[in-house]
Amino acid sequence: MAENVASTVETSDVKLGRFFRTSEAARRAASSLKKAAEVGVRFTDVPGEFRFLAREGRPVFEPGRASDPDFDLTLAPGAVAAITARPDADVGDLGILFFQQMLAKDENAKIRVKLHSGLVRITMRGWLGVLATGGPKVVGWMAQKGLKGPSAVASALSRLKKG
Repeated sequence: MAENVASTVETSDVKLGRFFRTSEAARRAASSLKKAAEVGVRFTDVPGEFRFLAREGRPVFEPGRASDPDFDLTLAPGAVAAITARPDADVGDLGILFFQQMLAKDENAKIRVKLHSGLVRITMRGWLGVLATGGPKVVGWMAQKGLKGPSAVASALSRLKKG
């Protein structure tokens, strides 16, 4: 009996893939992205490399190495569980949840981000449009964390570039 339970446990990559296929918020966020926008994804509990991109305005998550990523993300299982537990969340709530997981102290809940792009490339590839789609919720949350005004995004990006 325990064997059947173990075989039905989904891995982080499967959970995240289903989330991107079914979440309306993920689709709305991806609609802002340009063709060249790409994210490298790794998991702390699943071997291999994955990538996230948008095709025809829809989110795509698939196995394989990102060719020219703007970011590399390393996601712990708790972070994936937190995000995928909210399939009906709006873009703002998901954006806040993503940022909260970046700041998590618990390593099992953490998202690590390594930025490869600067502000101009991030803007040209549509990432600021994703942030804008999150609207006042994300901006308000960022302001509570001390990130205010036009320089806030540049400041946050410089922190991420340092790894």
